Amino acid sequence: MRTDMLIRRGLLFAATTLTAVALASAIGVPAQAAAPAAGVAVQAADQAANLANAKKLTTVRIDGRLALLRAEGVAIRNAARLTDAHQAALQKTLDADIAGLTELRAKVAAETTLEAVRADARSMVEDYRVYLLVRPQVHLTLAADVESAALTRLRTLHGKLAEAVTAAKSGGKDVGDAEAKLAHLKSELDAMESALSGLVEDLLAVQPGPDATAIKAKTTAARADVRTARTHLRAAATDAKAVRDLLKP
Repeated sequence: MRTDMLIRRGLLFAATTLTAVALASAIGVPAQAAAPAAGVAVQAADQAANLANAKKLTTVRIDGRLALLRAEGVAIRNAARLTDAHQAALQKTLDADIAGLTELRAKVAAETTLEAVRADARSMVEDYRVYLLVRPQVHLTLAADVESAALTRLRTLHGKLAEAVTAAKSGGKDVGDAEAKLAHLKSELDAMESALSGLVEDLLAVQPGPDATAIKAKTTAARADVRTARTHLRAAATDAKAVRDLLKP
C-alpha cells in the first residue's frame, strides 16, 4: 500500500511538471525561465518609474532656478541706483544662465538612463550656482551701489557742512563741537569707502563650480563688507545731522 502511494505521488508530480512545460512552451518560454522573466519585467517597470521620477524632480528644480533668474532680471532693471556697468554685467550672467538651464531642461527630458539624469542634476547645481552665487551677486551688488550713491551724496554734504563751519567760526561762533563731529563724519565716510572699494568687482568675478565652500566664503566676505559700509553710513548720517544742529542759531 505504501508503494502504491509513492507511485501515485510520483505520477502526480510528473503530470504537474508536464503541464507546466506545456504552458511554458505555449508562450515560447522554458518552464524554468518563466519566473525569472516575470522578475525582469517588474525590475524594468521599476527602473522606468525611477527614471521618470528623477526627470520630473530635476525639471522642477531647473524651473525653480529659471523663475528666480527671471525675477532677478526684473529687479536689476528696476534698480534706480545700480550703475550701468554693474547692470550690464549682471544681465549678461542672467541671460547666459537662463539660456544654459533652458537647454539643460530639454536635455533632461530626452535622457534614457538614471545616471544621465543624475549628471544633469549635478550640472544644474555646479555649473550655475543660482542660489549660492548668482542671487547673492545680484542682491549684494544692488546694496553696494545704493551705499555708493549715498557715499557720494554724503561727501557733497560734508563739503557744504565744512564751509558752513568755517563761516560760523569766522563770525565768532564757537564751533569746537561741530568741528569734532565734522572730523568724525569724514572718518566714517573714509571707512565706508574702504569697505566698498572693489567689493562688487571682486564679487562679480566669482565663477560657479564644484567647490561650494570657496564660493560661500567669497559671498560671505562680500556680505560682511556691505554690512560694514552700512554701519559707517548710519554713523556718518548721524554725524551730519549733529553738525547741522550745532550750527543752528
